[in-house]
Amino acid sequence: MTDYLTEQEQIEILKNWIKQYSLVILAGVLIAVAAITGWRYWQQRQTKIIHHASAVYDEMLTKRAQNEPAATLVQAQKLFDHYSQTTYGQMAAFMLARDAITQKNYADGEKYLKWVLKKSSTASIREIARIRLARIYIAMNQSEQALTTLEKVEDKTFNGLIEEVKGDAYVSMHNTTLARRAYKQALDDLPNAETVRPLLQMKYDNLATT
Repeated sequence: MTDYLTEQEQIEILKNWIKQYSLVILAGVLIAVAAITGWRYWQQRQTKIIHHASAVYDEMLTKRAQNEPAATLVQAQKLFDHYSQTTYGQMAAFMLARDAITQKNYADGEKYLKWVLKKSSTASIREIARIRLARIYIAMNQSEQALTTLEKVEDKTFNGLIEEVKGDAYVSMHNTTLARRAYKQALDDLPNAETVRPLLQMKYDNLATT
């Protein structure tokens, strides 16, 4: 009888607990369901966006390979307008910047690289854009601006490349001392730089002899 009463008391306690916290439990379940549903919707939407961006990027590459610059720009603009946060939009900007620089159209190259800096949420991509932008400024005889561009470093794995570009900037400013220092730091930061980047070693050696 005592066991029966104890079990009955436990059942009553459980019932009371359910009555007291049923709304809290229900709310928690609803929140969990909403979170899972929202996450799945977000994933599906992101997959759809990436798929569409990839298709536009492929079309841009096709037009570029066919030497149709106007059509290439049309596809690139679609990426800029609708898929700016995707890697495809940023790769398109890098490609157009490279084409512009090859043609010595530094203004457009600067524009595209600044767009990447503004739109990309990835530190390494922004770092690449800064390095290329600094090289543009050096080509435009704006070495001070190049050094200013390289002041902000978000990804330290690029330190070696950054120091090399700084060295190039100092060379254009005829500051041999700081150029040698920057090249030496680049050699120290880049693994196996002597063999992997012989041009960098040559830059340093040439300054050493002078």
